[in-house]
Amino acid sequence: MNTKTRRDELLSTIAIDATLHHVVDDLTGLERLVPEAPSEIESLALFRSQLPALLEIKGRGQAHTEQVRRIIGLIAREPHQVETWIDVVNALTIMTNASNLALLLLPARSEDDAWAREQFARKLLRHAHRHGDGEDIALARRAVGELPRRPQHLTLPETGDAVLELIETMARRAGALRPARVASPGAPGVHTLEQAESLKAYFTAAPDLAGLLDGVRHLLNLIDRLRDVAEPDGIATDAIEGGLILAYARLLRVALWPARTQPDVAAKIAARDLVRARDADPDRLGALWEIAFGQGETVSGQSSRFLNIDERG
Repeated sequence: MNTKTRRDELLSTIAIDATLHHVVDDLTGLERLVPEAPSEIESLALFRSQLPALLEIKGRGQAHTEQVRRIIGLIAREPHQVETWIDVVNALTIMTNASNLALLLLPARSEDDAWAREQFARKLLRHAHRHGDGEDIALARRAVGELPRRPQHLTLPETGDAVLELIETMARRAGALRPARVASPGAPGVHTLEQAESLKAYFTAAPDLAGLLDGVRHLLNLIDRLRDVAEPDGIATDAIEGGLILAYARLLRVALWPARTQPDVAAKIAARDLVRARDADPDRLGALWEIAFGQGETVSGQSSRFLNIDERG
């Protein structure tokens, strides 16, 4: 995979892959994991049990971040290429943000998951401290929740067996952080600038924001009914957690994508009002939505093709 900018590389001479590949981000990819079941409650409970591992999500986020850096460097060499490539930048930006948000949305179910989440959480906090204000830092802290006081990677092994285990762990994680470009149908994958036409098609085919919001409302109504049960069983408890993950994955997509029409504007404003009224949901979920909303507004603000919500909401 080409991740670095060569000294002689130019956007105008990149060999474009003519095949259109189906591009799926890590939030959208969760939809394919919702199984058919006798009831919606059972489906959401099963969904909770088969969520993806976080290491590969982190790897895809890093890979697309590298592509964003690559294209920024290339545009600096050929500024006249901006209009041709801007939607590739937009697509890669949304995919990167989707991966990073998924890292904090999904539960850590293994030591590798916990490591991947902690690594990104500390990076987010560092970025907020270096480039943000007090509100940005507070929002990042809400989003990442409680972290170990001492980073895992600073805990050094004390025996030979522990050293061997550490080496094996590092090798396993390094491999998982290099996800394959070729993904199974409907699954998230890694895409490079050479797949510019596929990335443009992904950005052009924006999701139906109002439709996503309707699905969110349905899920949240079901969750609230399950929460009203005095002593929910294990299936109901798993369905509540699975439903919240799926609902907020959809809400994050509403937040991340720029509004192109007045119905999009209405959907984003309604989603913002809905999230801010959800006092019973974990606070970190609301913080994630606020971060995603800001990221979506950043994309919206770079072109008159899009409608900026802050100017209307």
